[in-house]
Amino acid sequence: MRYVIIGNSAAAVGCITGIRKVDKEGEIVVISYEDRCYSKPMIADVLIDYPDEKLLYRDKDFFEKNNVTQILGHKAIKINPESKVVILDSNEMVPYDKLLISTGGVPFVPPIPGREKEGVFTFTELGSAKKFKKYIEENGVEKVVVIGSGFIGLEVAYYLREIGKEVIVVELLHRVLGKALDKRGSEIVENMLREKGVQFIFNNTVEEISGEEKVSSVKLKSGEVLKTEAVVIAIGVRPNVELAETAGIEVNRGIVTDNHLRTNVPDIYAAGDCIECIDITDGTRKNLPLFPLAFEQGLIAGLNMAGKEITYLGGLPLNSLKFLEKPVLNAGIVEPPDSTYEILVNDKFEKKGYYRKAILKDGKLAGFVAIGEIDRVGILTNVIRQKIDVSNIKERLVSLDFGLVDLPAEWRKEKLKEDKTAYKDWRPVG
Repeated sequence: MRYVIIGNSAAAVGCITGIRKVDKEGEIVVISYEDRCYSKPMIADVLIDYPDEKLLYRDKDFFEKNNVTQILGHKAIKINPESKVVILDSNEMVPYDKLLISTGGVPFVPPIPGREKEGVFTFTELGSAKKFKKYIEENGVEKVVVIGSGFIGLEVAYYLREIGKEVIVVELLHRVLGKALDKRGSEIVENMLREKGVQFIFNNTVEEISGEEKVSSVKLKSGEVLKTEAVVIAIGVRPNVELAETAGIEVNRGIVTDNHLRTNVPDIYAAGDCIECIDITDGTRKNLPLFPLAFEQGLIAGLNMAGKEITYLGGLPLNSLKFLEKPVLNAGIVEPPDSTYEILVNDKFEKKGYYRKAILKDGKLAGFVAIGEIDRVGILTNVIRQKIDVSNIKERLVSLDFGLVDLPAEWRKEKLKEDKTAYKDWRPVG
């Protein structure tokens, strides 16, 4: 059996892991236009000269131990499902028996006039992050405008302040992390970043980037002009589906897969930021571009590609900010969409440095926010996934000493059983 994986990040690593749990001998080939397997959530660390080796997600040993052939520095440009080959930009043809598409996401760049000027960057790949770092060093950049206050934009802003740069974040919404955090959580994060020296402009956007060859200013929708020497566009990512479309694969909000991560084309699977999947908190299909989910999807795809036949039940939106003075972690629904949800809050941030919020629906945990003290919060993600009835212990969910002992004994016993698929956390008990 010959397995080919397009992409070399979390989903690819998950897929290799899944395949090798079932098939120790089959040939595995990884194709990537990048030169290494690195941790994408850590690329902003480049700005503070974080060592390259510490940015690696998996090193050469991982691929050697799993007998994986890597084709690096070349891009897959077409898939031919009839002849079962992947065509590279070098015109090389790579045959496959089973194929995983894990092409990730690409940065969303709106059609802002001037976006082609020197000094405008996106921040979703290590290569672009390093180019940005080189540019600000070689050009003596002191002022930077960051467009977007999502996780990427805020992390870039934070590390720019760490190296002494003046930073203004321009956000279309009225608060930071408007789609990921609740109002109180956003307020806490904004205040921590303001204390760091990050400036914010809300309810506004960049309409034009000016300068001769290099960026010198941006014009906002309000008419205000901001002097700047560089611009980082961090509005978000969209699924990279172009390659899948060359194979006639169905695409909606991302590549469409069944509950085994198979596409509509035989022997082709997909995982990671390029797909749409079920959000287990509300049952809708959407794109969830999250690093841990990419690994888990890749793992399930790999198990299925190797013949294990295991169902993927969907993804849980999960985000974290660990670079701030107080860590931030949230999962699931953070702002209830209607009055059928129950909200529990434990807000001691101003006095004791922590904030907890839990959202329940029909006696089951649907989401939470934790800032400051996040020890054992990971248990709450399992409570959401397992759909445990927490009606009798709901007040404990926002307590700092909430733990496994609070949960039903039968559930705890089942969780301790060995699971050779490494997918126990996502399968309901019982």
